[in-house]
Amino acid sequence: MQYANNSHGLLLIFTDITELKRLQLKLENQAYYDELTQIYNRRAFFQHSKQAFDEAKKSASSFTLLLLDIDYFKKVNDTYGHYTGDQVLVHVVKACQSALPQGALFARYGGEEFVLALKGYTLSEGETLADQIRRHVETQPLLINEETISVTLSLGVAQAEKQENETLEELLNKADIALYAAKQHGRNQVRLYEEKKEMLKRT
Repeated sequence: MQYANNSHGLLLIFTDITELKRLQLKLENQAYYDELTQIYNRRAFFQHSKQAFDEAKKSASSFTLLLLDIDYFKKVNDTYGHYTGDQVLVHVVKACQSALPQGALFARYGGEEFVLALKGYTLSEGETLADQIRRHVETQPLLINEETISVTLSLGVAQAEKQENETLEELLNKADIALYAAKQHGRNQVRLYEEKKEMLKRT
């Protein structure tokens, strides 16, 4: 509301900002949330996880990343079509969310790949959670158009080094290496990134 004084009296001007606010919220949602799954997108993940990662470094607390990839997702698209592929993505997200601890940062990293940031989690604790998520998704097939579509995940887990000047991007690369090992060794499993050790099949 604006006031305008003149010699003849007082003029009141009201401005309706409801629509402007609605558009602003819509733009913010598009900027930080994945349109299909309604979880954080890659941009939002980096913004929020960078802060959590830096806080963990300063306090010398544990910080672990999980990279999740839907197994044979291209085959789903080729067999059933992209609409069904989209339903698989939404289904996986909901299944994962029901197994996540409070405070976990979950985002769509790109395509059929997702990322999970866990402040305060060790590598071993991240492995346990990763296998819980893997089993949870595996036991919940998607029913669509009278078809039962089985879904499995491959997961890579990496923990930040407390004593090293490591970046979030470097930690993501470690998780990606572990994820690649999981896919190379048969999929539907969890692999850990361990320095100077072979990434043995854990679960």
